[in-house]
Amino acid sequence: MSSSADLRAATDLGLPVGVVATLLTTRQIFLTLPKHLNAGGKLFVDSGAFSAFQKRTTVDWEKVFQTYETLINQTAQSGNLSIVAPDVVGDQVSTLELWAEHAHRVRNWVEAGARVIVPLQVGRLSAGDLLEEAFKLFGTRKVCAGVPSNLAAMTANDAATIRHGDFHILGRVVLTVDLAEKVLAILISNPDAQLTADANWLRARTARISSLARDLPRSSLPFDCRRSRAIKELLLADGYHLQARQTERAPRVQSAC
Repeated sequence: MSSSADLRAATDLGLPVGVVATLLTTRQIFLTLPKHLNAGGKLFVDSGAFSAFQKRTTVDWEKVFQTYETLINQTAQSGNLSIVAPDVVGDQVSTLELWAEHAHRVRNWVEAGARVIVPLQVGRLSAGDLLEEAFKLFGTRKVCAGVPSNLAAMTANDAATIRHGDFHILGRVVLTVDLAEKVLAILISNPDAQLTADANWLRARTARISSLARDLPRSSLPFDCRRSRAIKELLLADGYHLQARQTERAPRVQSAC
């Protein structure tokens, strides 16, 4: 379950947030996140495909899709919602098969106003050709090109083959030299493109959050735990609430409170 404390800290400040579809609670899906979207907050929802790949498990796609569709239906601001299309990490052929199988559903998400991020897996097709296949399958070009941050998952030369106006860098983003080259390749080929990314704000500050939370007094208010207050204090201290509105990067919610 995505930590309620982490999520509350970000939504209370109206910041962009990132969550994993399969880890959300019913309350978060039906109340917390739609309220955040309706208030103008940005929300990135990952499918959990990468975690499944790491654990060698399968994704319950129906559960993921139901979460996406509930969020779309529960908000009047679906344009603030970014969701990740189904994929199989490291397997371009299986990813294309998933796209073909669920094309109608994906197209419905796009038509409902959600920003659908299409993960571009490496394989026989170049990244640019794979995205063109996605356009054909989904019957629209109004999707976002999902580019893996890992160099092994896509080279800068491959990224340079993409021609599009909307990109999202997938993964725990740390701006290494290799990733900087990939981003530069994308922007050279697509100078006017929108480019967003997963962020790693919470993970990078785990020790500071824990230390600050220990020193804070307990609150008499319901659902106001020390971890949530510690995160909010650091967000404000780092000026992240100001930076995030400019860059639209989402602090990924941790899986434990």
